[in-house]
Order: sequence, then C-alpha cells, then structure tokens
Amino acid sequence: MHKLDDIEINFETNYDPKYDLDGIIYDLDTQLDMLASNADYLDNLLAIASGVVCGMLDIIWVGEFSLERGRDISNDKIEKLVVKIANLKGYKGEDLAKAVEFLEGKFPIPSDGNTPDFGGGKQHHLRDFAHHPTIVGLIFSLLTQFTYKSFGTDTGGCFKVVEVTAASRVFIGQDVQTKIVNGTITWLFHLVSDMAGSSSTAGKGGGTGIPGPVLSLAKELSTLPIFRDLKVGDKTLSVFLSKLFNGTLFAKRDEDGKIINDTVIKFDLRGELGAGLELGRQAIPVLANECIVRCFYTIRRLGMELKKLDIISLDNMNTISWDDIKPMGNPSIARMLTIATGVFTTVDVGEAIITEKYWLSVNYIGVGRFAIAIGEDASWCLKYRKVQDIKQMYEGIKGNSFRTSDNRVYKRIGEDMNGDKLGLTVEQTEILYNIEFYKTLNDIQATKVPVNSDGIKELKTEWLNEWKEYMTTGFPSFLQVEDAELHWYSEEDLIRIIENNQSTNTWLRLVVLESILFEPYYPLSLEKNKKGNEVPSKKYNSLQNPLNGYKKSVGDKFIGSFISDTYCSEGYVKRLRKCYDKVIRELNEVLKTAITSISITAIVALAVVATAGIFAPTIAVALVGSNFAGLSGIALSNACLAYLGGGAVAVGGAGMLGGTATIVGGGAILGIGVGAGASGAVGAASLRGKKSTIRQSAKLLVAIREIFLNDEHDIDYSNSVYEMYTENIKEIEKGIVDLKHNLDDSKGEERKETKAKIKKAEESVKAMKVAKKSLSKFISSFETGMKSE
Repeated sequence: MHKLDDIEINFETNYDPKYDLDGIIYDLDTQLDMLASNADYLDNLLAIASGVVCGMLDIIWVGEFSLERGRDISNDKIEKLVVKIANLKGYKGEDLAKAVEFLEGKFPIPSDGNTPDFGGGKQHHLRDFAHHPTIVGLIFSLLTQFTYKSFGTDTGGCFKVVEVTAASRVFIGQDVQTKIVNGTITWLFHLVSDMAGSSSTAGKGGGTGIPGPVLSLAKELSTLPIFRDLKVGDKTLSVFLSKLFNGTLFAKRDEDGKIINDTVIKFDLRGELGAGLELGRQAIPVLANECIVRCFYTIRRLGMELKKLDIISLDNMNTISWDDIKPMGNPSIARMLTIATGVFTTVDVGEAIITEKYWLSVNYIGVGRFAIAIGEDASWCLKYRKVQDIKQMYEGIKGNSFRTSDNRVYKRIGEDMNGDKLGLTVEQTEILYNIEFYKTLNDIQATKVPVNSDGIKELKTEWLNEWKEYMTTGFPSFLQVEDAELHWYSEEDLIRIIENNQSTNTWLRLVVLESILFEPYYPLSLEKNKKGNEVPSKKYNSLQNPLNGYKKSVGDKFIGSFISDTYCSEGYVKRLRKCYDKVIRELNEVLKTAITSISITAIVALAVVATAGIFAPTIAVALVGSNFAGLSGIALSNACLAYLGGGAVAVGGAGMLGGTATIVGGGAILGIGVGAGASGAVGAASLRGKKSTIRQSAKLLVAIREIFLNDEHDIDYSNSVYEMYTENIKEIEKGIVDLKHNLDDSKGEERKETKAKIKKAEESVKAMKVAKKSLSKFISSFETGMKSE
C-alpha cells in the first residue's frame, strides 16, 4: 500500500499559491471584470445624444473647411507680426512693405544670392533649404557659413549644392563666432522678413512667403532616394509640392485652360497657419463632445457612489473610490467615447455626402478623434483578450490536474454515500499521471513529420519534462497534503503497481477514460511579450497544429496496448472514445436532430408501420445497438427500442463516495452546489462556465453509460447519479430565479455582474439539461433491457 493512502487530508494545510488554480482563475476573472466595459444603456444613450448634438453644432456653426478664410486670417496676423518685429529692431513706422525692406537690409543671408539656381523668385524659398523654418533649415544655414555653399534641390527634386556668389560672401562671418551668429540669429530674422513676401509684394496679395514646417519637411524628405520616385496622382512628389506651394495645384481654370488668379491659394507658412486655424474651428465641437461625455460619466458615477455608500455629509466623502469616478483610464469611458465620436463622425460625413461637399465639409479633427477612440477601445479589448488567454491556459491545466478541491466539493453530497465509485486513491492518482506520461512519451517516439522531425521531437520532450516538473512540484498543493510526493515509475513497476491495486475494479476503467481524454502540449507557464506584458508561453505553439501536434489515434492505440485485455475487453478504448465524441456532439447540440428522436424515431416508426413491428427490434439494434455493449439478445433489442422511444428513469439506491483523494470521470460536477443553497449553486455554475460544464458532464455520461452500466450493470448507482445531477440543475435554476428577482434592485456594476452570472449559469444549465435528458434516456433504456434477461 502507498504510504500516502492512509493520510488524513487536512484542508487547512499551507500550500504553494502558484498551484492554487481555482484562486488564480478567480483573480483572473476579477481582472476580466475590470477590463470589460461597464457602460450601460443610459451611458450609451447619452453618448449617442452627445454625438448627434455636437455633430449638428459642427454642421451649423463650423461649416465648410475654408483654406482661403484661414489664410486671410493668418495673413493678417503674420503682417502684424512682421511690423512688430521690425519695430523692435529699430524701424519707426507701420508700413508693411517698408518694414519688410528694413528687415531684409538688416538681416541678409548668403543663399539669397543663389535665387536663380533654385528656381527664381517663385520657388527658391521652397527649394533653398536655408529658407526652411525647420531644424534642417538651421543646419544648412550654418553649413553655408562654414562651407561657402548653398544647399537645396533642382527643378527635378534632386539634391543640389552650389557655390555662394561673390557678392553674397560678405554675409558670411569671418570667424567662428560671427558664423554661428549669422547662421542662427540673422537667419531667423531673415525668415521673419520673408514671411509676408518680398518688400515689393508685401501687402499686395503677399507674394511668395516661406514654406511652413510641414511643407518644408515634405520637401526635405522628397530628396531622399526612397521618396524621389514617389508619385501623387500623375505628378512626382517634387512637382506636387511645388504646385502646392505656389497655389496652382487646386486652382480653377477658365475655358482656355488658364489659371483663374482669384482661385490661387498659396500653401506657404500663412497657408499652413490658416489650415491650423480651420482645424482649430473644427476642434471646438469635438472638444464639446468630449467634455459632455466625460462630465456625464463623472457626475453619474459620483451619484452612484454617494447612493451606494449612503453618504449624507462632506465628512464621509473620503470613503469614495475616486478611481471609479474619474473619467479616464477605464474601458467604460473608452467605450462611451467611441460611441460618441463614432456618431459625431457619422453625422458629419453623412452631411458631407448629402450636400455633395465631400472633403470640404468633413471635420478632420472629428475623424482623427474617432480613430483614436477606436484605438483606445481596441487596446482595452486586447488587454481583456490577453487576460482571457491566460485564464484559458490555467483552465487547461486545471482540466488535467486532479485536486482535493474536487473531492471537497464532492463530499458535500452527503455522509450516507458509500463506495469509491468515482474516486481515486493517492496511488491510483499517481498511476493516472504515469500513464499520461508514457502516453505522451509514446507520442513523441511516434512523431514523424516531413520537416524538422528531430526538432519537433525535441520540443515535445521539453514540454513533457516541464509538465512532469509542474505536476511533481504541484502535487502537495493539489492534494492539500504537506510533503506529498508524486512518484514516477518505470513501465514494469507501473504495471506491477496497477496489478497490486485491484486492477479489475472500477477505478482502472476511470483512469483509462481520463488518460484517453488527456491531450498534451498545452501552455504551462507565462512569458513576457515585447511590450513586457505576461502572456501564455508561445514556446509550444508549433505543437498545436494537426501536423506536428498530438495524434489522438496514436494515443488511443497506446492506451489500448498498455491496458491489456487482462484489465479491459478488446476494443474498450475505442468504445470509450466513440461514446465521448458522441456525447460531446450531443451536449454542444451539433447534429442534435439527427441523433435524437426526430429522425431516428421516425425511421423506427416507419419500419413498425411497414412491417407490423416484425423488424423493428432488428432495425433498432442496427441503429443504436453499439451504445449497449453490456447487453445482448432480447435484452439488447428491448434496450434499443426503449432508447429510441424514450422511457421513464427508475429510482434507485446505492451511494457514492467514501474517503478518496481525487475525483475523476466527471464526478466533481455532481457537487456543483450541493449544500451551498441556490445562490451558491448558481455561483458555482457561473464560475465553472459552459465549456467546463460540457467537458465534465460528457465524462460523467461516458462513465455512467460505459463503466457503470455496460460494464457493471449498476442501475441503482446510475440512478443515484441521475438524481443528484437533477437536483443540481434544480438548485441552479432556483438561484437563477432569485437573481432575476433581485436584478431590478441592482444598479451599475452590480447589475452587470448579476446579469453576467445569470447568463453563464443559464448556459451551464442548458448544457446540463441536454446531458440530463441523455442520461435519463440511456439509464431507463438499459434498465428495460435488464428486466428482459
């Protein structure tokens, strides 16, 4: 006997929280709640209303985007700035042209002498880099001082270097200090003189000023090889920028194809500032939309907190959780802003399409804010998904780990139950883990893939070693037994230990079922991605595809050969697999009508009518006889007929668990709320979830059908399981009803959490009802067959 078999399990034992899978999953569920949007219908309604109102404000007040209007405003401001700077430097007067002439004479730069080299008066400010109000323009201004060369582009957009003219060399400093002053201070004030055009054109339409920072940067980048051949429409980038600068790009033409002067709008510095002013106008309704949503969120959450905490004086205000009130840094406000900005943009773009003003009527700030809102909302969704992936990893580990917590739930069924029907001792649990180990090892040895076969085998071996270490280290925590040790045996020793554990008993067939369903190569640990966030390890991702991954057929064949005919009948593994796959399909309601009464019963009914019932038993056995491997002859025929026609389940008597260490075969689901009341039952069901409920129910159904009925003909025990399963469903349904009654009294997050709990519990109940129907049908049909013997 194993040394741990007689140890009394102490549920208060300290254990490594790393292996407290239930606690980890609970914490991850809490994180998921925090990462999910709590915006309710009222929040969304306000967001929609705000988007509509601010969209109408944009249409009525902001109107069309007008570069001409913006440039006129910015031109006036630039002219006043130039006169003011000239006054500060000694000019006495208010005339713009004279102010520009004063600054040109006081702050000359040498590259002005190369005007013809860079396209003449209309283009040299764009093509001469020393006239760019950017860091690149400053650098080239300094280079001119030290190299006696001017830098820019030719008419084709290629980088060009020319010598400073002899007449302009006087503007180059004689020593380092004056070179730096001329290349920076003088350069800066010269740009100011050129902002409003030359002295001959200033105040008369402005002439050609200097390019703005955006156009300057675009021109500088256009000289790089990667951009030089880039085309905008049918124009090269260089030509496009030149036409944009001199204002002919979007100018209208008369019938003769000549440009209409009044439609020329130069996109120089004044044009860029004008565009900025227009965008500023567009920003007003966008900001209003933002403020309305955030203010509503803050006021409503504050009201909810005051009501929740029953605050009636300022002295109690310090108890408020301000993190829950601030309108930023949470998924709820992100979702509200996505809705509000989305509605705003929809109204704005819709108006542009209806009026056929298109690009002129679109609020570009609004479009940009909507894009940012989508990004923020999506980032919360991605965070949610990352935590969800981690939770799924731990759920995968939990599904393949047999823990005392399962037994603890199961013990609530009652003290009057007896027998070790669905339980394993410590040593039997060790046997299960060892079989899973050798099954995986066999899969590794049988691996044959066209590419990198040795590498895949090596990776699978790494996983097996990591899994073995994880199970060994976590064994005391799973069993809640301090200093418990998981032993790993040779195949010979494992067979000997199986034989010493009454291998003909039920436990071994349950181990066979669990080992068949065990699928290796799932993630076992977390890693940090490039952004430093913890995610499930991707080390074994290549083992998740059908080509490189685990092969069920290989695993089933190994289990069939390892558990020889001495312990199980021939084809036993295949029988369990077939039954499990069928039950999973039933519980997922896949092909449900083809499996249950609608189609099959119709076939039998037709046969009965056509043959006066003579061949109905034969047809029934042919259709569903493989389900009743434990019956033969008239008993098999009657069981098949009863299965197709339904029947009432009998009530019976035997008990269940004695003092075992772990529960297998889906038995843990029988204690899903027993002794915890309706609210406890619905809570357990919602935490378990539909996926886990289906998996555990499927295993339980297979255990009842194949092990307790077909193998052992234990109808009484099977009925006991059915009764307990039915009681669980009733308890969960009572809890759901109670939660629905309380739903009207709950608000905000509490209401959302309650609704989520109801939804998950209802999904679990739905799956359990399908399982209950299948269980009832099979038990009653099997009993009908037994009575015929």
